[in-house]
Amino acid sequence: MAKGSGTGRKKSTKTVAAPVIATPVAKSQVASYFFRPRPLIISATVAMTIVLIPVLARRMPKLNDRPEYRIGTEQVSITTPPGWIPEDLAKQIFVRAGLEEKQSLLDSTLSERVAAAFYTHPWIQEVRSVRKTYPARIHVDVVYREPVAMVKGVDGYYPIDRHGILLPARDFSNADIKNYPVIERVASVPMGKLGESWGDPAVSGAAELAAILNARREGKASWWSELELSAVLMPRRVALVEDADELQYELRTKGGSEIVWGRGPSSRHPGELAVAQKLQRLSEYQRDFGSFNDAHGPYQLDIRPWQGIARDILAKDGRDTAVR
Repeated sequence: MAKGSGTGRKKSTKTVAAPVIATPVAKSQVASYFFRPRPLIISATVAMTIVLIPVLARRMPKLNDRPEYRIGTEQVSITTPPGWIPEDLAKQIFVRAGLEEKQSLLDSTLSERVAAAFYTHPWIQEVRSVRKTYPARIHVDVVYREPVAMVKGVDGYYPIDRHGILLPARDFSNADIKNYPVIERVASVPMGKLGESWGDPAVSGAAELAAILNARREGKASWWSELELSAVLMPRRVALVEDADELQYELRTKGGSEIVWGRGPSSRHPGELAVAQKLQRLSEYQRDFGSFNDAHGPYQLDIRPWQGIARDILAKDGRDTAVR
């Protein structure tokens, strides 16, 4: 009997997993999240803030206009000025710069504008800092220029500092002139404005010489007072432009004698005596003779020679005191 085919090998069965189909988040679930109380409150707060900021900004008080934030000249303090600086300097500077109206302490450009205003004034050599404080005040730390001489011109006297910078003559009275060395025989006129250089190297050299002679000495009078000097005389020359190191200066005493000083203090000429050597010679002469003048004078004293001072009677036509 033939065996049925059904009794042969067994059929193998294999289980196949059904594919998993991802179900997207229902829109209703997302909407339900945002419509919960907490997200709604946060969203509403953000929206209201965005809407209300411009409105509140317009309605808030303007601090710039409040008096406690306003700066005028009465709220400005400056480095303690020396006696030659005018008392109303801060007011002058604010008016010149167009800052006379009250300025806001909250203005971010205020310090820069105040510094620029001070720097451009002829009495100010340097602006070190501008500091704002509250209650509304502003302090300006500056370095002042110092007058060292008066240049005698055809129309009056011009104050200058040790660098030959022109200073405001209106801040000096006629009585102030005697307190400073006078520079005479000046052929040039100022080429710059107030606060700028005179523009003549001879004037700059004379200013430097006057500053040295009139400088304060510890426990002693200045050389200008001790030597009884009255004027620095400019070099006799034809051309305005020439080597400044070759310019020769003279000094006039109160008695009318003239001292040939020589080159300016900054000269590096190899044959020129140092300033200290020249002053020592003049001091010794004054000690030995008691004065630069006597019954036979006035004299012309030349302190330049290495071997000593040369002295001659000063001729009448040599006393050139005219301003040219």
